[in-house]
Amino acid sequence: MAKDMRKAPAFLKKYFWDIDFNKLDPNEYPEYVIQKILEFGDVRALRWLFRNFDRETIKKTVRERRGFSKLTANFCGIALDIPREEILCFKKGFPNPPIRIWPY
Repeated sequence: MAKDMRKAPAFLKKYFWDIDFNKLDPNEYPEYVIQKILEFGDVRALRWLFRNFDRETIKKTVRERRGFSKLTANFCGIALDIPREEILCFKKGFPNPPIRIWPY
């Protein structure tokens, strides 16, 4: 669970280029915030992350979100003691090529 915070600190703005940072509420979208910082953050951002989100929420995010790079997922798995087979982004995705549902 995240600490009660209404806004993320200004130094994190560079990691959220794809949204209106002024409207970002870390309490409302913790998985999004955690993933962005783990994927792109520097040491200062990571310190903020681990001070403001509990370890179980961070581990749950690493386990359940597909958007991590393999490098980040592997590092987080080692650092947070998560078995590789529990990390969703390492699991097989859709078959390649996709199975055709319609015969047309």
